[in-house]
Amino acid sequence: MEGRSDVDAAADRISKLPEPILQHILYFLLAKDAARMSTLSKVWDSAWNSLSYLNFGDKFLKSEDMPRLVNVVNQSLANRQKHKISMQKFSLGLPHHRWLSYVDDWIKILIACNIKELNLRVSRPIYEGKLEYNSLPEAIFAAKALNVLRLDGFKIELPSDGIKFSSLRELRLSDVFLNEEFIQALCTSCCNLEDLYLQNFDGLASFQVGNTSLPKLKKVNLEFCPFVFQLVDIAAINLEDLKIDSLHGNLKVVKITACKALKTLYLNCVAVTDE
Repeated sequence: MEGRSDVDAAADRISKLPEPILQHILYFLLAKDAARMSTLSKVWDSAWNSLSYLNFGDKFLKSEDMPRLVNVVNQSLANRQKHKISMQKFSLGLPHHRWLSYVDDWIKILIACNIKELNLRVSRPIYEGKLEYNSLPEAIFAAKALNVLRLDGFKIELPSDGIKFSSLRELRLSDVFLNEEFIQALCTSCCNLEDLYLQNFDGLASFQVGNTSLPKLKKVNLEFCPFVFQLVDIAAINLEDLKIDSLHGNLKVVKITACKALKTLYLNCVAVTDE
């Protein structure tokens, strides 16, 4: 009994910590585990319900776990919207594209809560033996407060009213389909972009950044470039770090002579000429 009292006393001491410290503890937990902590006491419940970081994991869950997850996400976001909590980070991995029907509403709530960092990963569907891409909800392009965006498994198409990522500093796209039109819109709309990472992407035949585009761009990483990828032309005056891995060895032209601030250059499977 004495041992139990010691454990209870320790738990009470933790519960008496300031709420920001309790939230810092919850930050390191997956949201489903943080939600369980909220049942310990009113103090933990308050810390959970005002937590601005929701990490539901970037690993694909089993489909049978999804109905419960959907309920938890719905309740968590509705509560934060009701209490006007500014969201710092939201992370989620979905095992199947059919659950995307919920994502559009979640994104709209997150935008209303001024989401700063969004990480969204969805398993790609298979159609007639071929991997396809999921359609990206258009609502995401209206996220004006977004600083960091990481997407995996989507087909990214330019919406009719354009991109409103005026605060975006970091963009990481993996296992995606996109085109030159999207890159051009990115260059004209995302003046604060510093870090651009494209991995295992389809649809692009070239990547071009003009000398008046993306003035704050410091890092570009192009990995596992597609077979049709032929040209990289970057004139970003503040670019410091450039990595290109063309995978198939088809990349013929790399123009980076205008990148006067370049410190690190990595090229793999790229045709290099005397010029």
